[in-house]
Amino acid sequence: MRALIVLVGLAATPFLAGVTQQKTNNGLGHDAAHCAMRAELHPGKAINKCDPAPVGDPPPVVNPPPTSGGACVNSAPAGGTASIDGQVFVDASPWPGLTGWCVQASGPVTATAVTDASGNYLFAGLPAGTYTVCETVQAGYHETFPTSGPSCATGLGWTITVMDGGSASFIWFGNLTP
Repeated sequence: MRALIVLVGLAATPFLAGVTQQKTNNGLGHDAAHCAMRAELHPGKAINKCDPAPVGDPPPVVNPPPTSGGACVNSAPAGGTASIDGQVFVDASPWPGLTGWCVQASGPVTATAVTDASGNYLFAGLPAGTYTVCETVQAGYHETFPTSGPSCATGLGWTITVMDGGSASFIWFGNLTP
């Protein structure tokens, strides 16, 4: 009887705590960043549920100029206290960041950010609200991640809700050359 009570308690705990899980990879395996983290934490072990490594040398990383009509600049803070950050990267090992890519956030305000030398971007000083975050895919690339989300001009994006003083991180965009 004690074992049954423990089993029921373990099964019911996520429901009582309001915990939910949302599948975001459509059964295609883990995303590149997750697989890289696992490989780093467990060197020498086979990493399951990851896309197979590409055959041969990975394509060279070329950072062409933005194709969004020129100047993408980092927007000034818009008077809020929320933030959204993430990375634009080559979706192949060793997953280098892509420099100089334009990312847009549209919602209560519209903002742009340019990725740094590591492919990272940050929208700081946002008012609370729901934003659609999109990248401008540059010539010679195609977006591979996210695999679902709102439609953007050059691919798919993310719908992100932030509260005052809150932040949303790991809003990633993966890209490959054909």
